[in-house]
Amino acid sequence: KYPKENEYNSYLSAHGGYSNAYTDLEDTCYYFEVTYDALEGALDRFSQFFIDPLFAPDCTDREVRAVDSEHKKNIQSDMWRQYQIEKELSNPGHPFSLFATGNYDTLSGAAKQLGVDLRGELLDFHAKYYSADIMKLVIVGRDSLDQLTEWAVSNFSPIQSKGMTKPVFKAHPLTKSEMGKLIRIKSIRQQRTLDLTFSLPDIKPYYKSKPGRYLGSLIGHEGKGSILSFLKKRGWATSIVAGRSPTSAEGFDMFKITVSLTETGMQSYQDVIRAVFAFIQLLLSKGPQKWFQDELRRVSEIEYRFMEKNDTVSMASVLASTMQNRYLPPESILPDCLMLSEFNEDLLEWVQAFLNPLNFRILLAARDLAVDFVSEEKYYGVNYRVDPIPRALMRDLQGELWYDELHLPEPNCFIPDNLVVKNKVAAAQPADAPTLLKLTTGLELWFKQDDRFLLPRGNIQVTIETPRAYESPLNSIFSQLFVLILKDSLAEITYDAQIAGLWFNIRESVSGISLQIDGFDDKLVKLLRILLESVKSYRVDDTQFEMYSREVRKKLDNAKHSEPYNHAQTNTHFLNQAMMWRYTDKQHVFDLVTKERLQSFIDTLFEQTRVQMLVLGNFSEAEALGAADMVLQTLDSLALPEYARRVSRALLHNEGCYVHHEGMPDEGNVNSSVDMSIYAGRTESRTDRVLMDLLLLIAQEPFFDQLRTKEQLGYITYCSDRKYSGGMMALRLLVQSESNPTYVCQRILCFIRGFRQRLADMTQSEFDKYVNSLRVRCEEKLKNIFEEASRFLQHISSGYYEFDRISHDLATLRAVTKDAVLQFWDAYVNPDSAAGFKALTSTIWSAKIYRPSVLEMARFPEPIVSLHGCLWREGAENLALEAVDEFVAAATKAAKTADDPDTFKKLISLYRANVAATLSDDDVAKAVDKISEQASYVRTALEMALEPRRVAGTANGSSNGVVNGSSSSGTASAHASKVDLKNIGAVRTPGGAWLFEEASAYRASLKQSGAPIPVRHLEAKYP
Repeated sequence: KYPKENEYNSYLSAHGGYSNAYTDLEDTCYYFEVTYDALEGALDRFSQFFIDPLFAPDCTDREVRAVDSEHKKNIQSDMWRQYQIEKELSNPGHPFSLFATGNYDTLSGAAKQLGVDLRGELLDFHAKYYSADIMKLVIVGRDSLDQLTEWAVSNFSPIQSKGMTKPVFKAHPLTKSEMGKLIRIKSIRQQRTLDLTFSLPDIKPYYKSKPGRYLGSLIGHEGKGSILSFLKKRGWATSIVAGRSPTSAEGFDMFKITVSLTETGMQSYQDVIRAVFAFIQLLLSKGPQKWFQDELRRVSEIEYRFMEKNDTVSMASVLASTMQNRYLPPESILPDCLMLSEFNEDLLEWVQAFLNPLNFRILLAARDLAVDFVSEEKYYGVNYRVDPIPRALMRDLQGELWYDELHLPEPNCFIPDNLVVKNKVAAAQPADAPTLLKLTTGLELWFKQDDRFLLPRGNIQVTIETPRAYESPLNSIFSQLFVLILKDSLAEITYDAQIAGLWFNIRESVSGISLQIDGFDDKLVKLLRILLESVKSYRVDDTQFEMYSREVRKKLDNAKHSEPYNHAQTNTHFLNQAMMWRYTDKQHVFDLVTKERLQSFIDTLFEQTRVQMLVLGNFSEAEALGAADMVLQTLDSLALPEYARRVSRALLHNEGCYVHHEGMPDEGNVNSSVDMSIYAGRTESRTDRVLMDLLLLIAQEPFFDQLRTKEQLGYITYCSDRKYSGGMMALRLLVQSESNPTYVCQRILCFIRGFRQRLADMTQSEFDKYVNSLRVRCEEKLKNIFEEASRFLQHISSGYYEFDRISHDLATLRAVTKDAVLQFWDAYVNPDSAAGFKALTSTIWSAKIYRPSVLEMARFPEPIVSLHGCLWREGAENLALEAVDEFVAAATKAAKTADDPDTFKKLISLYRANVAATLSDDDVAKAVDKISEQASYVRTALEMALEPRRVAGTANGSSNGVVNGSSSSGTASAHASKVDLKNIGAVRTPGGAWLFEEASAYRASLKQSGAPIPVRHLEAKYP
């Protein structure tokens, strides 16, 4: 019905939506979100996937490469590595033991070896399993149920029913042969994890009493007498999670207990396991606790009765998955995620009896395990070994274990008693701004009583501004350490609060320490008082300091293993924000961290403060004022002068193009990344802001479709925007790829240059759809108090206080024309027309590819670097940049094009002459076939090198003074910066960009913006 391949995503994008999908152990879930007025058209297109899908022949290989790219992204992920070990060491006759995700070799490679047509296999799979019998559909919309039903019937009735039933796994992946084992694996990150996995029968039929939740709540409890409390006092663990394993499926279940160990905890892992089993024995001896199940049931009833709305796409996907539980009757589908309805003592006794020493296995994961790893998993290369559980440990677990400190939890004092809503009638037009109750040197208090949701819920946000918190890398570490230790010391008290529907967070920031609490208002202020008293009076404990200082160091050490695109984003933020410390800055000073210095820091942290506070929800004005007084009295600080505040400031870039050139810290990662920022318009300009939002909405899907779907540059590909307070906005284009970053930059620029024509060719009708989508997005109603509080806090913390921003944006949007969008594009984004063009590109180069030196980047034009990188990627590891430059120079002189067979033949000869000695003849032949494909990266790179475009300037007599107009920054030499950065180690590329390796030196050369100026006069209700 829709022959255009990206019709579905184009339609969603034009109507403010998006789509995604995931495959779990036993089902695949497809979902989308779209503006309410485009739902019918989206359902029509969506349904065709299950009725008459395209399965275009060339699409198969592209999607296989997308799967392979995702797999390579996960190779360094400890989560995926551990999951595959769990699968590999399960029952080999069970489907659970198979490879979880697939890669190029297991898909296209295996199909070729078996002599089967992969596309044909896909069609057969679709024909067999995509059957109405085993499919569930959820539609969430604002239209009437009758209308939604009509659309469901008309669009999805054509899906055939093929007599399928949902597969049920008869056997269990964990048999006696897999139990009683100690599995040790070497992790990538600095982590220490203990997993205890128990085999369970399928407990999904028992949805009314949820035995997995009951046991998980007791074993994973964090209050007094809990396993975690016992372990923390000895400095052995920082967290525990217990419950039904997400790797359970219909026919079998698993119960998993995961403990995050400290260094001493890893050394004492057997004692940790003894403590866990001592608590399990306690449960068995005490028997099922009806009072505890009643508490869980009471909380679930309150949560369900006063359930807030959340985003529709999450609701739809969760419900669709829930409906696959064949035991659930229709009336239980909605409440299943929350409700407990019965206490079944016999059932609970039966299930908890499976938590015994003869029915579990141990998995230990750490980077520094002192063992000989004798096995290697083939898909991720995980080093591991398997041994029987030590006899002495097993003997102890089968005997009687008892620790006086372990006991069942006390009754929960945070369960709300008063659920009366103060405001009885919702406002016809809810207030779009809170009221400023007080504004003094030391306090800024905002308040709004709930007039929208009418629920017994509230949200309190407190930012304690204190310059000391972030004034140096060392103080930043102290702030982080203080928050971690504080949360730990509060855990025994606050865990019950979280169980009872209260949520809180304490975090450090540039401005100071922030506290945020949300949930049922009855005990919310009580929780705030507990948090503040702890913040103000905390004394550092030896055990906690040792434990969490190691945790902070571990996090800093693990930062290098972040994905390349995360490193690129971090560098981009560092080069745009006036105040930021990198993980390397903190590592440099970490040896200065001592318990005494930390205590001194805490003692002086709140000497001078300014409190910024928002109280929202089921509160009265008097309660808000009382809460603010309590905060000030508890802190007992001197007021912080306005000029001493740390407010958000942007770094201001000069005209021209700047490239940060950095190697990937994790040498095992095969991916590189590019994060390109093109500065466009000022944040405080309402017109510029709306034009940026509209432009982004139009560009997102085409960018993804071209660079990810068609060109297959990388699994992570997207464009977004960034609005810097006090500075300019930026259109950001990001790709994580195995390809050379310079090549990726050129492809991004190619998209930018071509997109101008797409904008110009857009019909008025198409343009109006995007305008309408942005309008609908702006008019979208708030779903819950947390969302409303977050919006208010964003306006407050930005310094602009533009609470009526949406109404202003809508008014501006009504006057926007297509010509205005084109003018904005030409004025800022189009490098061929923007007079004051500004671009910053952060590149991260994988250690697995050739990374040119700064001098080579200054010498060789970007198309040469791109072509060299594409050939090197295919194995030409002996190829020099000079050789590529000479080849392109000769072809250019002879006026050859990329389509010329003789030129391409010479390129293949150049490749063959420089392949790595490790490649076999068969490997070289396969690589040549790949290079020769019409859509190969090498052909595209050759085309960019040989197809001339208008560009000012030449490159030191090199071959490509006029080549495709691209540089590694996505700009041309026409936009060469007037600033001279040679003295800070930067070099000028042939394309005119300044390229630098030392980010801090470049950053120091930039000016800072002034503080944001409020758009309204701030006048408090009370003096």
